Amino acid sequence: MAEVLFEAFSTPALYVANTGLLSLCSHGRVTGLAVEAGAGVSHSTSICAGQTCRDATYRLDVAGFFLSKHMHNLLLKSSNDPQVLNALEKKTVTQMKKQCCYVSMDYERDLQDEVQQHPISCKTPDGHWITLTKERFCCPEPLFQPKLLDQNSPGLHLLAFQSLQKMPDEYKGDMLGNIVLSGGSSMFPGFQDRMCSELEMLFHGRGYQIKILANPERSLAAWAGGSMVASHKSFQHRWMTKSEYQEHGAEHVHKKFN
Repeated sequence: MAEVLFEAFSTPALYVANTGLLSLCSHGRVTGLAVEAGAGVSHSTSICAGQTCRDATYRLDVAGFFLSKHMHNLLLKSSNDPQVLNALEKKTVTQMKKQCCYVSMDYERDLQDEVQQHPISCKTPDGHWITLTKERFCCPEPLFQPKLLDQNSPGLHLLAFQSLQKMPDEYKGDMLGNIVLSGGSSMFPGFQDRMCSELEMLFHGRGYQIKILANPERSLAAWAGGSMVASHKSFQHRWMTKSEYQEHGAEHVHKKFN
């Protein structure tokens, strides 16, 4: 990356930052927990005084791309016209996912109770209509239950819990009061409430107050945080300059940003 930026694009300087830290910075925080659910991957990252805690960082391979595929598979099993479903383009399925899906507060109850499934009809670009029922909340559920996508991993709320458990007790209160959501796959209605509810159950009786920060523009939180950080005068000495690259080589990024 450094070689491409310096050699191909003549970039004067670069900085490599953790996206969780940048998401936190977008809220003016340097201590907290970043829960990221993006297009290709999700993360839970504990950050203390601007330092990313690697041992308290967890990855989940469930994110927007996988959820869109899951959405299509769910639709193929629905009662809609198979010919219409097979003709759906990925872009259309992704748009349906973003516009119609939500996170359930009680997945098993909603799955069993048709009254809770709130059907909605969508018009495809070629003029056909598709009815969505349980697909609306089944689609994002793998963020909390990866087993639904045959993944042997804890859900994102459990990874957040594990990440916080790795931190000293004296920091947990501040971190639980500064949980920042970011990424497009955190934008589902109900995601914030479900995450808060799950963490409240996991930390029940410990006396912590949980506060989740969810900016309406959080799909771009890392970019916003990067812009804010890079604009500070105090940040300017942190860049890796082209002259450093020319002197030490591309591998210098590992020392500069370790």
